[in-house]
Amino acid sequence: MWPGEITSTFRTIGIVDVLDIGVVAYLVYVLLRWLKRAKAAFVARGIILFALLYVIARQTGMYLTTWMFQGFFAIFLIALVVIFQEELRSFFERLAVWSLRRRAAHPLQPEQVEHLVRVVGELARQHIGALIVLKGRDPLERHVQAGQELDGKLSPALLASLFDPHSEGHDGALILDGDRVTHFGAYLPLSKEFYRLAGMGTRHTAALGLSERADALCIAVSEERGTISLAQDGDLTTVGNLLTLEERIASFLRERAQAPRRGRLGQMFRQNLKEKLLAAVVAPALWLVFVQGYTPSSQVFEVRVESPAVPDSLQIEAIRPAVVTVALSGLRRDLHMLKPLNLRVVPELTKPQPGLHRFVVTEEHLRVPEGVRVLRIEPPVIEIQVGAREPRKPFLEQLGLTGSKKPESHDASVGPP
Repeated sequence: MWPGEITSTFRTIGIVDVLDIGVVAYLVYVLLRWLKRAKAAFVARGIILFALLYVIARQTGMYLTTWMFQGFFAIFLIALVVIFQEELRSFFERLAVWSLRRRAAHPLQPEQVEHLVRVVGELARQHIGALIVLKGRDPLERHVQAGQELDGKLSPALLASLFDPHSEGHDGALILDGDRVTHFGAYLPLSKEFYRLAGMGTRHTAALGLSERADALCIAVSEERGTISLAQDGDLTTVGNLLTLEERIASFLRERAQAPRRGRLGQMFRQNLKEKLLAAVVAPALWLVFVQGYTPSSQVFEVRVESPAVPDSLQIEAIRPAVVTVALSGLRRDLHMLKPLNLRVVPELTKPQPGLHRFVVTEEHLRVPEGVRVLRIEPPVIEIQVGAREPRKPFLEQLGLTGSKKPESHDASVGPP
């Protein structure tokens, strides 16, 4: 598409088209964020390559390749659903509750964060296993299995009692929503990243598994080693000291809390800038290819009239006019790819003979691609002047070697005088 065509195309964009591009850009951005979070970069590259090849095949008229891609597309979607069924459920769940996200009614206060860090440090010193989940904005109800509901305010005594080795909920997870303990003794989904969990127990596997599915911060205390690990956004790291743990918790609470109105717009544009720029490029490109490219349109072409086939005894002396104007209708992409040199009018003379022939040009005499329709042809009648071809002279006569004498013959029967 040439710059002038692009300019004229964007002039036709309406409010609905802008909203359409905006919605697609947001969905592409969410998909890119999900693929990044699900650690599926190789899948993203495969999807992009698959889509690029399909678009190229469709735009260039590679019908067999397009047909094969369309047949494989259903199988490809089923494979993605089977492989990433858990991630897809989480994706649609986040999309559904996006408008319902709200700030916790009673967020953790600095002194409560200090109490939490002190209790976690004491549990690690005594080699008492623990798993504490700080809820973010994503819902956790679908991921939490079993456990006991408890609407208790966070305190050091409550934490110590819940993680007492003799209590029923000692081996489960404790869920914190703001400053309230909502569940204890809960079971979380396990991660499948086994190569990253070498030498770690079930608590770390559950912490990493939940962080892969939600934006929660999980604190895991190892019963064997007495270490403290943090799982967030699919990453599991070991914390070296309690000061680092307190800083990570405070940073998590700041990120998950609603930003003040001042500066929120700038922060929104600064975060995930690479994904947003890619979505802003991909969405208009998809609109140009699939919406503008497949919009019905019309265009006028100048088509050359070819000489019809005549016997060797005749010749075409003149064709008037030599070029006709043809108005075609079809999909914008088909008309854009249609080059005037590929169009031609091939007249047919049923009884060729010397003289003037008038030929009516119809759609049948135009060689246009499938799916393109002829609206009008101007002028609809062309004149073809046919004349007799002069007989071809012999080769020697063309060279001027005519009238040559035959050599004299001698009669062998006549003897000498």
